[in-house]
Amino acid sequence: MKKIYYFNRLLPNSQLKADDEKIIESMITDVEAKKPIEIKLVAEKNFTSQSSISRLAKRAGFKNFKELVFFLETEFSAKSNKQIDELPFVSSAHDWDTIDQYFSEAFSTKKIYLFGEGFCQFLVDYTYRKLLLKKIYAIDLEGVEISLVSDETPHTLLTFSQSGENRHGLIKMQECKSYGGKVIAITATENSSYTKQSDLSFIVERGTTGMDHENQYLNYFFGNSLNLIEYLIGIYTKKEKA
Repeated sequence: MKKIYYFNRLLPNSQLKADDEKIIESMITDVEAKKPIEIKLVAEKNFTSQSSISRLAKRAGFKNFKELVFFLETEFSAKSNKQIDELPFVSSAHDWDTIDQYFSEAFSTKKIYLFGEGFCQFLVDYTYRKLLLKKIYAIDLEGVEISLVSDETPHTLLTFSQSGENRHGLIKMQECKSYGGKVIAITATENSSYTKQSDLSFIVERGTTGMDHENQYLNYFFGNSLNLIEYLIGIYTKKEKA
């Protein structure tokens, strides 16, 4: 069984009992072994009831058992992404040739949409102003449907979401693709809807783990995302000048 020594970091909103931690450790072991995680099987394996497992999930800080399972699978499934040498806090399932293709096209056409909500809005604001300095006039999609601003030509959508499950962001992705555009996602969650529905994605380390929707705890995602944006803009604006 996998022993976890940092439950306060893994689940910062939890109120776990000692027996809860043992059950979660056994679930993590099953996730890593790619075994099915079902509430009935977890209850039987740990000699308890399904209702007790449901209460455990809530003590761990989740709405229900399925949300707990999704989180554990996201955190402990075998990683398919590769770390980027120049950016040790970023990984991607795509190689640099693919990354280069997408960003070269976006910066050469200068047709870029930006989207992010909540704390990610300041990442959009920063990226917008940084691109403006490079004479690239991106369009912030906050509260705007693409159909209202589109010239019906393909654009590249650069969208931010720590969880990778932002509902409005997923809608923007579909809208962008409907005009033949491409989607680049920056998120902290590898197996999220953002990584699945984007054409290119970056997984940015957030430091601590856990479902911290209100961003109350130590979090490096936003700072690391700014460094990633600086790096990418620096590379591809230089290429355009060359």
